[in-house]
Amino acid sequence: MPFVFTRLGLMMRRDFLTFIARPCLLCDQKQNHASGICGPCQNDLPWLARACPRCGIPWRHHTGAYNCFHNPPIFNHCQTAFAYDFPIKQLILEFKESGNLAAGRALATCLALRLGLASPQHPLPDLLIPVPSSWQKQRQRGYNPAALIAKDLARALNRPWTSGLIKAHPTQQDRKHQSRQQRLNDVTNPFYLNRTRAPCHIAIIDDVVTSMATANQVAAKLKAAGYHRISLWALARSLPPNTPNRSNSIDD
Repeated sequence: MPFVFTRLGLMMRRDFLTFIARPCLLCDQKQNHASGICGPCQNDLPWLARACPRCGIPWRHHTGAYNCFHNPPIFNHCQTAFAYDFPIKQLILEFKESGNLAAGRALATCLALRLGLASPQHPLPDLLIPVPSSWQKQRQRGYNPAALIAKDLARALNRPWTSGLIKAHPTQQDRKHQSRQQRLNDVTNPFYLNRTRAPCHIAIIDDVVTSMATANQVAAKLKAAGYHRISLWALARSLPPNTPNRSNSIDD
């Protein structure tokens, strides 16, 4: 029954918001979509399709260092809504670095609509947890972007969420400027579990999936504590270097 209630909740929220005309976040035209992004602009977004269900990389790029069959991630399933491409990249940066919470809410709504189409192979989880933010970043921003995404997803999909299950050590280093290889080579795990009660299925929530190093570290702590079914949900998936724009969108 969770799938029925999820679809019903999304439909009710969408129907309510259709009565409110607001400027589109991208083109400023009046619109009444639940996401805050008008239909034509939504159609132009780089929706991700035909990707590996384990790591989220589009199949056409699932080769070489980006082939997860040789080095599978610790989590079981990855679902993202978009390629980390224009204008998603700009919206996420505004959300994370400039306090544009409306952009984060809009993208989380888009992801929720994609996730609402649950299936027996990938049912909705029992609990959502955001990737923790370091206290330095949280103090600088005033919020943890992943926690706001988790909150919006939990509301839209009628799932519980918590930011208290896993925490970041105070010494956690900012990886923003690290390369993919530097992230993969960093074997220190900056996270620790704050509780041990384990639901059967848990979803890690983040803004962007890049090297998967952070998600793997969070998943490793969860697996060690007895969480055996772990999904990774994020707004966007970064692409291999030199990937042409729109080369892995849903229209391919």
